[in-house]
Amino acid sequence: ESERMKQSQSVEILERYIRARYPIVAINSYEESRVLAGIDEVAKNRVMQVYEWSFVTGFTQRTREGFGEPVIDPDQTVDPALALNAVYQFDANAQATLFVMKDLHGILGGKDRPNPKISRFLRDIASRFEISRHSLILIAPEFQIPSDLEKTIAIMDWSLPDIEELTEILKKAEDDLPNGIPVTLNGNRDQVVQAMRGLTKFEAESVLLSGIVATRELGAGVIPFIIKEKAQIIRKSGVLEYFDTSVTMKDVGGLKPLKTYASRKRVAFSSAARDAGLDSPKGVLLVGVPGTGKSLSAKAIAGMFQMPLLRMDVGALMGGLVGQSESNTRLALKTAEAIAPAVLWIDEIEKALGGGGGEHDGGTSKRVLGTILTWMQEKTAPVYIIATANDISALQPELISRFNNVFFVDLPNREDRIEILKVHLSKRKQDPEKFDLDEVATALWGYSGREIETVVNTALETAYYEGKKPTSKYLLSAASEIVPVMITMSEKIEAIRAWSKTSQALQASEPLELKPQAKAQKGSRKADL
Repeated sequence: ESERMKQSQSVEILERYIRARYPIVAINSYEESRVLAGIDEVAKNRVMQVYEWSFVTGFTQRTREGFGEPVIDPDQTVDPALALNAVYQFDANAQATLFVMKDLHGILGGKDRPNPKISRFLRDIASRFEISRHSLILIAPEFQIPSDLEKTIAIMDWSLPDIEELTEILKKAEDDLPNGIPVTLNGNRDQVVQAMRGLTKFEAESVLLSGIVATRELGAGVIPFIIKEKAQIIRKSGVLEYFDTSVTMKDVGGLKPLKTYASRKRVAFSSAARDAGLDSPKGVLLVGVPGTGKSLSAKAIAGMFQMPLLRMDVGALMGGLVGQSESNTRLALKTAEAIAPAVLWIDEIEKALGGGGGEHDGGTSKRVLGTILTWMQEKTAPVYIIATANDISALQPELISRFNNVFFVDLPNREDRIEILKVHLSKRKQDPEKFDLDEVATALWGYSGREIETVVNTALETAYYEGKKPTSKYLLSAASEIVPVMITMSEKIEAIRAWSKTSQALQASEPLELKPQAKAQKGSRKADL
């Protein structure tokens, strides 16, 4: 077995490009060493020689038995223009060669400021290589391909380490353990490998070794450490946020139909469900009034599924450079796939992917939307998407249709309001039985879950300030100080409700009951009509 780890999928795609005589291939990856190992594998399979270039070394030949001395002088090819000229002048009938250039993305320029000299060289090289067995491979963390090269260069993403590679990393760490460090995996080998998913080879090796150093053993104890380190690495990338899924359905008041739905989807993720012919669940869109528990439900569903929760902030993906937003989006989706099974949470999706944009951002938001739509349609990895939206009118129909189901989350009804009150009182060390929750829930008609939480918090704060025990009176008083969302956003709420009745949307809870009539005051005069 070669020391190089198998990277079958990416190697297969690259070899397909080389066999199809693609003259120039650009590979997006932060892992030069893994990509070069894959290129070596392709070169061995295709009986090709490999020249590797950087600003520091110029062109050097990656040595392998069976090939002669280098024919390109490294000292004369440090300058990128001279390096590209050497590639252009290379004998078309010489031994089939792969030219690998690692630093070219820095001077390629991109769509906004293309480098005409470099672009011309690449187009001329492509023209020559179309009729030879040579290919040029560019490696970079991300490429901004100039418009005049879009039809010339094939772009591919190099996949992150799969289960097989991560298992090799774990085995190597086990073989290299210092004396006195015990192996106590006891059947937890798969869990350790799963914990490392979504990391580069270097990151996986680093966090595993850090976990061993911290716990003084190679066992299940490294898993929480790996997950903690992994969360930091994912946050550092800036394209996804790793959330702790300690929130449970007990923290969500009401929404019984949505909870039942989540329980059903959880079962559908199992391998037994695949064997029974069930499709892997794709995702759910939660639409409704602000403050009704959509984001909380997303966290609770991830907790129920016992999966990592990754939040995609589409606004943060939007980079200043042309092409950067699409590149960030691809990286985020690739990371989510690598960590799978996982829940990908896109909060307030309409703000970033609503109308498709394009008028004021050069079409960036349209391209980002297109990238996400294509991925949602074609993904095979078990990534469950939970998107939340407050304004359905801003969403494209083709985006809505990508989800298995759409739920309308209305203002909580009386039963749900009582449950929400119990949740928030219990969280704050209060006994719900000591409050007249029927009376309080009636007074809170038209309030959102977030507003009910504010009422509870304000009531307890006021009682504490006055040095008294909290009572229903304090809750009623706090409620009277808030103008509920039912009044402040009445037109918007009615519009969402009207949409939910004419669409395929499911109801996340029983509908809001009619507003309770105010009791007539004793001794009040009534007109005799």
